Amino acid sequence: MNNSKKPQIFYTSGTTGEPKVVKKTYENLVAEALDMADFFKVSKDMVIVSTVSPEHMFGAIFTVMLSRVTGCRLEPKRVFYPEDLKDYGKYIFVTSPSFLAKLAKYDFKFKYKPQMIITAGANLDDEVFAYFENICPITDIYGCTETGTVAYRQSHKEHLKIFDNVKMEVKDGKVIVKSPYFSEPEFIMNDNLEFFQDGFLVKGRNDRIVKIYEKRILLDSVEKNLNSNELVKKSYCIKNDDKLCAAVVLNEKGRKLLLEKGKFAITKILNKHAHTDAAGVLVHCKRWRFLFELPLTNSGKVNGARIKEIFNTNVTYPDIIDFNISSSCADFSLVFGHNSNFFKGHFTNFPILPGVVQLFFAKEFIKDVFSLDFIPEKIKKIKFSSIIKPDTLVHLSLVRKENSVDFKFFEGDKVFSSGTFVL
Repeated sequence: MNNSKKPQIFYTSGTTGEPKVVKKTYENLVAEALDMADFFKVSKDMVIVSTVSPEHMFGAIFTVMLSRVTGCRLEPKRVFYPEDLKDYGKYIFVTSPSFLAKLAKYDFKFKYKPQMIITAGANLDDEVFAYFENICPITDIYGCTETGTVAYRQSHKEHLKIFDNVKMEVKDGKVIVKSPYFSEPEFIMNDNLEFFQDGFLVKGRNDRIVKIYEKRILLDSVEKNLNSNELVKKSYCIKNDDKLCAAVVLNEKGRKLLLEKGKFAITKILNKHAHTDAAGVLVHCKRWRFLFELPLTNSGKVNGARIKEIFNTNVTYPDIIDFNISSSCADFSLVFGHNSNFFKGHFTNFPILPGVVQLFFAKEFIKDVFSLDFIPEKIKKIKFSSIIKPDTLVHLSLVRKENSVDFKFFEGDKVFSSGTFVL
């Protein structure tokens, strides 16, 4: 970004569709960075430490551009895991809500506390916000790739407040933003906002309304209803093949019931929970995937493309009963149900889990646990030591090394299969 005449290219996250190109002038970026430097009182003696990629707007402004306009140091090594954090001195921690949520989940304590935390890119849960408010000052940024920064809040009890140089107005039911941080005269926001005297809040995205069999369905509303169920931790819905599909992360109670009653019983319970379309007509999810976590993009938003890929995979996913994940290791408790499509035809009177399916799911879990979208160079040390029968509780262990990932399917002392994916 050293050519002030050449347009700077960014891409939207693609959460609700294909990523699109957004062009900004260097002057746009400088104006935004200078305003942010002034607002956050960034000084030369500070260090910027980040978990986010500078390829996205939030990362570009709050890492590269902020360090450039203030002269403060940008830590060149991006943080991927909490243990990567070290003593930087006086530092600003730039990160995503998803990264903060993981820290809060494990009651993380900073060994070297930052001067402030700046976060953006997705919804910051109020409980997570409150957790970090007790540690250091934290600011939640609202905006998008097209507009840049628009508003902020510095407490979970606050509404979003608009930055001084940004103008926002509602005209004919549309929310219009005007700002020096982009070149167009104005930009129409896709978000559904509710305004108050002291600011506003985001209620959802207008572009998450889909039409299925002539019914207009609000995906945000379906997710809200699912998330209020006592079995659900979180969910994400998409339209795929003209069907309403739900990717669901069950909580501990939900996973326990999944083990006891099976997937069909869970979906029956969840579909009883009222989901309504835009006209208030009852609708049901036709396809389900139960995941250990919702996959995220580098910017911390739900990876809609990956969820669509999972639904397009014509293989029955195993039931995830329990899991434990760290930066380099992961352990899953899985059940491959007898109704799974890969058991059909694989020895009619004595069904067993095919070895190729074991390799497939080892790779699938590696992809999502360690954020590795990879084609293995080779798989070595493969051993199939024992057979896996339907409805057996199986454990999958994954261990990440520098250039490989080891996997092992086992039950107690019995090893079913093991091997190493070379990255």
